[in-house]
Formats: sequence, C-alpha cells, structure tokens
Amino acid sequence: MLYFVPRATIVMTLAIGILLATACSSSGPSAKSSLNKPAAEQGKKAANGPLPSGIISNLHKGIDVSHFSGAVDWPALGTAGFSFGVIKATEGDDLKDPSFDEFWSGIKKAGLVRGAYHFYVTEDDPLEQAKFFIQTVDLEPGDLVPIVDIETLGHDTQPELARRLKIWLDAVEQHFGVKPIIYTDWKFWNEHLTDDFGDYPLWVAEYEVEEPKLPEGWKDWHLWQWKGNATVPGVEKDADLSRVNPSGVDLSVLIFGL
Repeated sequence: MLYFVPRATIVMTLAIGILLATACSSSGPSAKSSLNKPAAEQGKKAANGPLPSGIISNLHKGIDVSHFSGAVDWPALGTAGFSFGVIKATEGDDLKDPSFDEFWSGIKKAGLVRGAYHFYVTEDDPLEQAKFFIQTVDLEPGDLVPIVDIETLGHDTQPELARRLKIWLDAVEQHFGVKPIIYTDWKFWNEHLTDDFGDYPLWVAEYEVEEPKLPEGWKDWHLWQWKGNATVPGVEKDADLSRVNPSGVDLSVLIFGL
C-alpha cells in the first residue's frame, strides 16, 4: 500500500529588507485512496521484466493452508511435486491468519509459486475487507493474483450479496491491476449469487467427482480443489489439494505480473 509521508514546507518571505521564516503546517496523509495503484504499477513493470522461466507450464499441483494446518515444511512439499501453495491471509475486516507471515516468507524461500486468499465474511463491509487484505498482502511478480474465498453465508448478511462482493473485487482489482480469482462451490454460488462473474478466474471446490460442476456464469474452471482435509507429508495437520486445468484455459490470468 502506498503511503504519502507528510512534509513541512518552509515559506521564506522577504519584506522591508528583513528575512522572515514561516513554517507552514504539515500537509497530513494524502486523501487519495489507499486502493490506488502501487501494486498495479508494479505488475505492469513486471510485464517488461523477467519472471521465473516456465512459471505457467510448471503450475500443476497445489495445496492450500492456514494456521489450522500447523507447521508446514515447504521444501518437502516442493520435493513431493507441489508447484504452488495458497495461504490464508485475512478473514473479514480484522482477522489476519496467525501463520500468514511465516508461511508467506517460507514458501518463497522454497521456490514454490505462492498465493494469498481472503475469506469473505458476508456480514462485514466489503470495502473494509478489501482494504484489510490490501494492507496485509504484498504481491510480487510471479505470485498468484489475489483470491477471494466465498463459501458461507452469515446470519446477518445484508441483501444484494452479489453487489457487495463486486465492491470487494473492484477495490482489489483497482489496487493490484488484475482480476482476482474467485473460490467457491457451485451449490453455494447458485443459491446465493448471480451469473455475472464469469470473466473472473474460477477456483472451484468439489470432492469425490471426476470433474467439478461449474457455478452459473462460468464456462470453465482454472483451479479445482478436488480434495479437502488431506494428510500430506510436510504438513503437520491437514490441508486441501488442488490442481490446474490442463485443457487449454488461459492460465496467465492466474499470475501477477504477466
């Protein structure tokens, strides 16, 4: 997030041969939104710079974790063939996952593609949720684009859930300069949302099927979480497993900086 550091401007006035120095008051933090585009500019610059070779062709098998997963041995996961990992960053407007910072740096050191997701709380203000995610996550070229996980409905959810989700998506897209990935399952989506989101990359969850069913509005999926609560060597407790669509969808939309 871009911050503008307040400056004091010294105005020198010359009058009747006597030099008078007057210090103007500090300008204060800029009123410009913290959602404006520092990360988007970084992403555009990355398009002209080097990214890890074969980043898309090597994107195939993934895992997602949170602090509930316990300790994670990222190098061991890389040796086991995992090419990317998705880490819970934030939930609602004020809950940061306790393991996010540790996991975020650890996966980078291990050389896996990393992604960060926000667990969307349908009762919380969508713009405040977006701001919180932006404040928490610093993406670098080669990371996955931002991800929003929407899969549960709170008891006090306000009407127009689709419109409110779009506020989060628009704010995060404005900041990072890329469309976020939407994670959901078809049953929840079809019951509570609309078919107006098909231009966003889809990460769909469905277990014990040969192919996942698509939520309304999408013609294909990019990521498929095909197994939940899996036992994985290198993860202390459990984790969810995902794979990348091998059938020709544009996977470049998953990578920040492409």
